[in-house]
Amino acid sequence: MRNKSIFFSTIFSLFIFLNLSVPLSFATTTPPEFPSCANPQGSIIANYSSGTHGVPGVVTTYQGVDTVYSVSENIVLQCLCTVDGEGIQTNWWKASSLTEEEIESFKSQGWNFIPDGSAWGLDPAYYLAKNVNYTCRSTGGGESSSSSSSSGVTTTSIGDVLGLAATGNIKIIYGLIFAGFLSLVFGYLLKEKRV
Repeated sequence: MRNKSIFFSTIFSLFIFLNLSVPLSFATTTPPEFPSCANPQGSIIANYSSGTHGVPGVVTTYQGVDTVYSVSENIVLQCLCTVDGEGIQTNWWKASSLTEEEIESFKSQGWNFIPDGSAWGLDPAYYLAKNVNYTCRSTGGGESSSSSSSSGVTTTSIGDVLGLAATGNIKIIYGLIFAGFLSLVFGYLLKEKRV
């Protein structure tokens, strides 16, 4: 009986040790709140009533109206309404204060990493950009295209692997392994008891 008690104490201690020693692997920083292009806020820093426009992380260029708002020091909102009535909102987040690990975590959540915002008419700093669809009304036009909001750099993050999806954490996996092992031990003990 003493051997069984030592065995279960060892297994329980191992389980506790693994749960406490494994660091969590998700971002501790949360992205800021962005206004919607349906009700934009901030001051307009760029406004193109027609032309060819790019969207970060997308190879396709679009014709339509593009307005960029400075919401705060670290938040920029880009509202693109194409001639087809497709609305694409790009949330720009200045990522200068984020660590490389945090940036990688956000990339795995669908954010595009932009190493230099000046290529998009923003400050020369790191940015994270995320595209969201919204409903807008087509304004027509788009015939003349003398201005471009992307300066021809629509492929900034196309070859960039976004990373693995955040599908859970290691504690759950260790817990399931422990439960499986414990089931095997109980099954073995029940088998020995019947023989």
